[in-house]
Amino acid sequence: MTVDTRSTIAGEIPCYAVVGKVNMGKSAVLATLLEEDDDRIIRISPEPGETTRCQPLSLVLDGVERLRFIDTPGFQRPIAAMRAIEALHGHTGTTPDHNTLRRFVREYRAEFGDECRLLEPLLEGAGVVYVIDPSVPLYDSFRAEIEILRWTGQPRLALLNSKSGSAESAYADAWRTHLGTAFNLVRSFNAHEARFASRRQLLVALNQIEETHQRNLDATLALMDSEWLQRREQAAEAIIDCLAQAMSWRESGSYRDHGVDREATDMARAQALERLGQRYFEHITGLERDCSQTLLSLYRHQALQAQPWTQLAAMLGPELDLAHKETWRRLGLSRKQLTTVGATAGASAGLGVDVATLGHTLGLATLAGGLSGGALAFFKGNALPVLALDIGGVSVGGGRQLTLGPPRNPNFGWILLDSLLLRYHAILTHTHGRRDQSELQAPQSATASNRVAGLPRERQKTLARWFSDCRKGRSTDDQAAVFAALTTTLAEIEQQLDSP
Repeated sequence: MTVDTRSTIAGEIPCYAVVGKVNMGKSAVLATLLEEDDDRIIRISPEPGETTRCQPLSLVLDGVERLRFIDTPGFQRPIAAMRAIEALHGHTGTTPDHNTLRRFVREYRAEFGDECRLLEPLLEGAGVVYVIDPSVPLYDSFRAEIEILRWTGQPRLALLNSKSGSAESAYADAWRTHLGTAFNLVRSFNAHEARFASRRQLLVALNQIEETHQRNLDATLALMDSEWLQRREQAAEAIIDCLAQAMSWRESGSYRDHGVDREATDMARAQALERLGQRYFEHITGLERDCSQTLLSLYRHQALQAQPWTQLAAMLGPELDLAHKETWRRLGLSRKQLTTVGATAGASAGLGVDVATLGHTLGLATLAGGLSGGALAFFKGNALPVLALDIGGVSVGGGRQLTLGPPRNPNFGWILLDSLLLRYHAILTHTHGRRDQSELQAPQSATASNRVAGLPRERQKTLARWFSDCRKGRSTDDQAAVFAALTTTLAEIEQQLDSP
């Protein structure tokens, strides 16, 4: 299929043809840059030569096309094509010009189909983004590609796209030296690792090689920054909504009271509590998963699913499960931190009733919480979540109503927040150029865990007060402060990921 490049290259919209040899990662670069993970739009395959035609792809911001890229077929026979172009030119001492290249495209389409197709958008005015893998030696075929692209006279940016994880390889210096003689700029860009900052830097580089569209590109960068900030704020709102629902959720059920047969009553109650507990944590897990799916959607990951993490990195223990003891040991705040923020939250830290006691605590937990919320938080810090239990009176049918939740353990909200921050970290580090996973994977870096433990003390206190209000089901005056705390925390995760 041939695309009429004249209809895809608009004078007011910056347009760049992405070119290179087959299997150098052109499509992966475009997928990451444009945040597109749909194989129907940008096909990424380990098989060489997947791109067989020129495909226009747009960067759309605020409903307006801001940039246009053209994914081109890879060079197949660059040395032979270069010789054919030189033969057409025929003038020694001068280099082929646009007229020669146009003749080549007209006369050699049958023999050099891919080379002719990739040249078409360049001859119509598109700039050049040349993608190479610096782990591959600088063969003569690459030198021929570079020479042909130089003859176009178009603005040219070379990208060192290392698929091995590092843009600097044994051949990188040779590539940089040679590319520097034929390209306006040479930059590194890893399609499997590049995050927002790297994508933004690439657009800045495009601005540097071509003055014609400088005002347009400046406006595009401003829109990108604004849209990214909006995503972060929407992510914070989604996390706040998930936490608020989880902190106030109650699961209800009933069991039969057998009157004088206390053993049967106790058995029925224990079975009902087990069912309620399972339903409770399934609901909380669902809230966390749905929030994670919302975050994936915000960051345009349509092909990834936010399934429960059954296997997490070794640093977090065997499972990320809100009912698993290891989760409570590895995530959330430390006992010392809980003591401090528990004192801030006041008596609410002591209002939990262990389901195993069935409410027969004689009010000692509430009394302890009233005297020192921090002290109770210390002793409950690494315990499994304690779910509040309410047992209703006997109904006409002989049943008793049970209401389970929310957890009064002060670490519950912190652990759930830590889990969502881990998800956020994983989403930011998964680029759209990767097609090797269908489920969001847990981050493998130790710096990804225990985010909440590293928050500033005042931010922890703000969140602790809010958690307490959510458990009590009351409105709070700290909503703006909570939103600011979450957006700042998300921004810090981004900054840490983008720092050298």
